Amino acid sequence: FLKPRLNSAVVKVALLTATNLRSLEFITLTPEKNVNIIIGKNNDGKTTILEGIYYCSTLKSFKQVSSTLLIKNHSKTLKILLKYTKSGENATISMEKNLSGGSINKINDKKASAKQLFINLPVLALNFGSTNIVTTNSDERRSFLDWGVFHVEHNYIDIFKDYQKAVKQRNSLLKKKDRTNLDYWTDLVVERGNLLHTFRESYFNEFNGHFKGLQESISSFMPDVYSDIRDMKLNYTRGWPNNKTLKIAMTESIDKDIIFKHTTCGPHRADISFKSSGVDLKHISSMSTQIITGLLMVLSQASMFHVKHNHNPIVLIDDLFFGIDDNNLGLVINLLNETGSQCFITAPDLYFEKISRFRDSAKNMKIYKLEDDNTIGEV
Repeated sequence: FLKPRLNSAVVKVALLTATNLRSLEFITLTPEKNVNIIIGKNNDGKTTILEGIYYCSTLKSFKQVSSTLLIKNHSKTLKILLKYTKSGENATISMEKNLSGGSINKINDKKASAKQLFINLPVLALNFGSTNIVTTNSDERRSFLDWGVFHVEHNYIDIFKDYQKAVKQRNSLLKKKDRTNLDYWTDLVVERGNLLHTFRESYFNEFNGHFKGLQESISSFMPDVYSDIRDMKLNYTRGWPNNKTLKIAMTESIDKDIIFKHTTCGPHRADISFKSSGVDLKHISSMSTQIITGLLMVLSQASMFHVKHNHNPIVLIDDLFFGIDDNNLGLVINLLNETGSQCFITAPDLYFEKISRFRDSAKNMKIYKLEDDNTIGEV
């Protein structure tokens, strides 16, 4: 149902070594080139391994907490060494972060900026558990969209920062009810906002095509797939009424903005919704449907990334199997196995037997167990 791109140029982690990464005093992992499932007990550090890889790309944790919390308690310094290949070339990222806030980031022993790390090690992260991309707040869905846009147009990040700065300045004036320079910042919000929306809308339209393609592939592979997955439609809302320009919308909302003390319309209010038969999935769908939807989103983005760059990003998925029913477990494993991206997935050790059933069909999958003593090995 999906044509594997296993011979495509990809970004692959060859080795991860970390010291004082959260609860892990020392950890080293030599992963499989495709699907790596990391099992273990709760709070043993499975998610932490994914955070370490993500940090090497973004200088952040995907759990939306301060990066200083990645440093082990009672330790002063976190060190990570990550060796990877990209389009057949070997490279090394070395990171050192101090509790004081200082950090040293290098690619092949040369100092690297956050932007250089982001470009050189493209990493997609998706976090399941109590929330997911369907049920989480709109900030997370916008971040998901912006990641994709940035990797199509690297200058997008400058437009994004300019827009954020303009909104922040405008909000500051609104809180003071100061109209002195309000028009200036409003015009800048409109100018940057229109550019931001143009990039996002263009990206979303192409992304949606990849998503629909995966939907159709699943339906042909699994005819009894849940109807809400089969009939699902994505919708992008830009953050202000469709029948008005951003300039008019902001002009008309000025009194409301002053009352609420912030800018109430614009691209910072954009969102993606998931609907089946016209009803929002968050209100009617099962956990399994939400998980598969999230997986389709990240694999669609990886597919689009491959088209633009001729190599795949690394995919990190935390708690993927949380709430997935047995009927859809095989579908999820097959989706991962055929994507062509190197994937890292965490799961509680109680899923070991269920996942192991797919070893023969998922030949590019390996299962690793994280032990209490911080050692990790294939099982």
